[in-house]
Amino acid sequence: MSADKTSPVVSAPEPRGESVLQRTLSLVDMLDPSTFGDVVDSLGELYRVGIRVQDARGRTLADVKGSNGDFCGFINAIPEGRARSAAVLARVTEGPLTPTQGAQALPGVGPLGGVLLSVSCFSGLRYVVMPVEWDGDLLGRVVLGPYLPEELSDLPPSLAEVEGLDMTRARVLAGRVRRMSEQKVEKMLVHVAQVMAALLAAGQKSYLTGQLHLETMLETQRDLEKQNAQLMRLNQRLKEADRLKSSFLGTVSHELRTPLSSIIGYSEMLSEGLVGALNAEQMQFVRTITEKGNTLLKLISSILDMSQIESGKVRLAFEWVDVQELVESALTSVMPQAQRKGLTLNVRMPQVVQGRVVADREKLRQVVVNLLANAVKFTPGGGRVDVRLSEVGPQLELGGEGYRIEVEDTGVGIPEDQRERIFQSFYQVDDSPTREYGGAGLGLAIVKSYVEGHGGRVSLTSEVGRGSCFRVVLPQEPPLSGQGPAYIPPPVDTEPDRF
Repeated sequence: MSADKTSPVVSAPEPRGESVLQRTLSLVDMLDPSTFGDVVDSLGELYRVGIRVQDARGRTLADVKGSNGDFCGFINAIPEGRARSAAVLARVTEGPLTPTQGAQALPGVGPLGGVLLSVSCFSGLRYVVMPVEWDGDLLGRVVLGPYLPEELSDLPPSLAEVEGLDMTRARVLAGRVRRMSEQKVEKMLVHVAQVMAALLAAGQKSYLTGQLHLETMLETQRDLEKQNAQLMRLNQRLKEADRLKSSFLGTVSHELRTPLSSIIGYSEMLSEGLVGALNAEQMQFVRTITEKGNTLLKLISSILDMSQIESGKVRLAFEWVDVQELVESALTSVMPQAQRKGLTLNVRMPQVVQGRVVADREKLRQVVVNLLANAVKFTPGGGRVDVRLSEVGPQLELGGEGYRIEVEDTGVGIPEDQRERIFQSFYQVDDSPTREYGGAGLGLAIVKSYVEGHGGRVSLTSEVGRGSCFRVVLPQEPPLSGQGPAYIPPPVDTEPDRF
């Protein structure tokens, strides 16, 4: 007659494309199975009558047994009684919510909408089925019972028709089943409906709020995924454009070096008088051609180096290097420019003979030359440039053995808001058309790439109007020194640089 209590039902995932506002909610959505089950248990203990709550799909949310257990168990012990009891239970739990198939409509409208149905059992017990409607939608049913109608004086003859049933024993067990009048049943149903209505209102609000928040988050996520996909496509286009730019610069730079080298060579031949003597004015013109040609050649070489770095084609050929000899060689490259500007070059080397280190000789020399050339270019006449080389020893920045090379000047200095950007390719502190200092803004970008390719760090301290100090910290042996030549990876940020 009364089924066992079932486990809580978990709501299935909602369709992703349909909004919760467009769906018909179910009791499972609006009622927490655990909390609601406790409430129904309390009502069942209060009324001593069975209460079962099902949703529109027949899923049981709560099922409490009443006082009919012994009586129904006695009838179900007989096969015929069990079969007939199962048919009645199927009618109240699965049958239509209309006065058909043995169900009778009670007067009035149910507390939660619809028509109250009364279903009598062959045993004399009775069920009342209350539809659960909410916002015009049928969500399920509440089955109250079975109970004995108060007006029933004796068990019906239909029970005696069950072959083998002891009616005397049946009457004794029927006395344990609660008797109720129709008025009392109506009051119980009103109470149950009021409790369910309060829980449904709160559950609907909570469920809609949670689902709408989830839908908003999912919509936001879909928008972000769409924007991310678009950004990835744009990023790929930018990478391709950057690759083409680097390839173009490398090709153009390489093609320009050959005719430019010829121009410089012929200019030097003219200045040396190999094709005849030149007067003073002609000699000045030829020297200007040579000087500007060399400047242009250095610029083209820098562009070619940077394009190779950005394309990841530069390799470091590590070998044992005497750093002191390398720094002295770099000084000879900038000595003429320093002398023409009247600058003082101060060099401080370790007193002890410097131990050799592992490095790419040409790349490390270019690092020092670039730093010295910048210091000379941005230091006014009469200023000072200091070069300091440390001994090999522990370096905090590297967490191991290494050495430092510092180039400090008394030049114009670098504004604080520009110091993070000067290592970007083609970036100029003064980018106005009338800027005082020339250059393509590649020197420090090359320095940074070569230093980091050695496993080192480059940093800067500066004060506007008082000068700058660039510090290069390098390991005694780069991490890849024991594995042969190493590639310099393309820089992460390839935006334009200062010098």
